[in-house]
Amino acid sequence: MMDEVHGNDHPLEILDTRIKWANLQDELQKVLTTGSKCRRTSFAHQIPGSVGFLSQVVLIDLHWFPQVPKLPSKVVLKVPISKPHEPNPEDVETPAERLEPLLQALFQAEHSFYDFYRSIENLHIPKPPVPHFYYAAKFEKNHEYLVFEYLHDTHHFHIWDNFNETQIDQVLLAIAKTQACGYLRDSNSRPGLDQKMMKTLYKDCFPVEEMLELLHKMPAFYGEELQPLVEKLAQTHQKIWDLDIEKKVCKKLGIKPALIHGDMWSTNILWEADDHNKLRALLDWQMTHHGNPAADLIRLFNSCMSGVHRRRYWKDYLRIMHKHLTHAMGTHPVPYTYEQAFDAYVFHYPMETFLYLPPLNPIVANANRSEEPELAQKRKSIVAEKVKCMMEDILEFQR
Repeated sequence: MMDEVHGNDHPLEILDTRIKWANLQDELQKVLTTGSKCRRTSFAHQIPGSVGFLSQVVLIDLHWFPQVPKLPSKVVLKVPISKPHEPNPEDVETPAERLEPLLQALFQAEHSFYDFYRSIENLHIPKPPVPHFYYAAKFEKNHEYLVFEYLHDTHHFHIWDNFNETQIDQVLLAIAKTQACGYLRDSNSRPGLDQKMMKTLYKDCFPVEEMLELLHKMPAFYGEELQPLVEKLAQTHQKIWDLDIEKKVCKKLGIKPALIHGDMWSTNILWEADDHNKLRALLDWQMTHHGNPAADLIRLFNSCMSGVHRRRYWKDYLRIMHKHLTHAMGTHPVPYTYEQAFDAYVFHYPMETFLYLPPLNPIVANANRSEEPELAQKRKSIVAEKVKCMMEDILEFQR
C-alpha cells in the first residue's frame, strides 16, 4: 500500500485548520499535474507570529513519492479563523457573527487579486513582486483557503524598524507597478476588488465607537503626554470619520481609482535575508481594492519612517513614486499628476491614519510580550514617537 497521507496513522486534518490532508494532496496533484503522492512523513507547523487578523498561516513540508525535481518541498496555507486573534485582554471583543461577512470578503479580495495577477503573470507589463499562487479551494461552506509558494531565506521588519531610503524606494517602485498593472489591464472590472470590503470592515465589524475606545487607551500605553491629543481627536472625530473618503477624493480630484494593496505596512513587506535592501515580495493582499492611489503611501510612511523623517521627506517620496509610475506606464498616459497625488494624500491622511492608529496598542504589546523589558520599552518608545506625530498631523491636515 502506498505510504501516503491517507494512511490510518496520519492525522486526517492539518493542525486545527479543518482542512484534510487528503484534500490538500488531491488539489496539489491537479495544480501541479503530477501523479506523485505525499508520504505520511509530510507534516505541518504553525509559522511563529503568523496568526494575524482573521487568518493563520501554516507551513507544509511535503515529502513526495516518487520524488520529482519540479515539485515544491514546502507550501504555505493561508486559512481563515472563525474569530479574530485576541492575544491582549485589552482588545475590544467583536462578536463572531459580525465577522463572517468580513471573513468572506477578505479572502475573496485576496483570491481575486491573485486571479488577476495570474492573468498578467506572463505579460510584459510592470508587476509587483508577490509569492506564486497555486490555488484556492473551499473547505467549508462559504470558506476557502489559499495556497502559496514558500519563500526561503527572507526577512521582515516591524513597526519599530525604520526603513532607509533604498528600502523606501524599493517599496515605492512596487506600489507604482501595482497601480500600473491595474490601470493597464483594467483591474477595475474585476469582481471582489471594490471598496465594499473596506466598508464592511469598519462599519459592521469595527465601528467608530470601538475605534475610539481603543484610541482612549493609547495614553496609558504610550505615555500620558498623548492625552490632550487623544481628547482633540475624539472631539473632532466626526469630521474625520468618513468610510467613503477614498471614493470622494478620487471623484473630487478627477482621479481614476487605483489598484492598491490596502495594508502596506512593515510586516507585509518581505526582504532578502542576506540583503535587506532587496525587496522580495509584498504579502497579504486581503485588503486590496480600488481606491485613492495615495492610500498605500500614507500607511507605508506612517509605519516605516520615524515621525520626524516622514514629515521632512513625504513630499519628496511622493514625487519619486510618481516618477516610478510614469516610467511604469510606458507610452500610456499617466493616470494622475503629482499635484493630484499631493492633494489626494492631504485629503485622505486624517481618515487613513485614524484607522491605522488604534490597533497599534495590541500589535506592539503582543509582539513584545516575551521580550526583555528593556528591549520592549525601547521599541515602544520608537512607536510612541510615530504615534504622537501621527496624531498631531491628523489634526493639522484636518484643518
